[in-house]
Amino acid sequence: SHGRHGWEEPADAAALLASFLVGAFACGLLIDKNQFRFGGKALYGAALVGNAALLVGATFVYDETRDRLLSACFAAMACGLQNAM
Repeated sequence: SHGRHGWEEPADAAALLASFLVGAFACGLLIDKNQFRFGGKALYGAALVGNAALLVGATFVYDETRDRLLSACFAAMACGLQNAM
């Protein structure tokens, strides 16, 4: 509701799903799935810093623009990244 009609809500849901998948894909680029141990080629530190940056970015985006969808997409990317770890 809230005055929204048509394809806006499904499009928002698709944007959130796509953001989650982008986060999971980014994790796949940073961390080799066959390498479960810390250290080595696995970039766990970079993935964790990226996760923190996305969550901080989500906060700042909302504070500066009040754009809930963009902020939620940043958070969904962080969720996808964390979930794939």
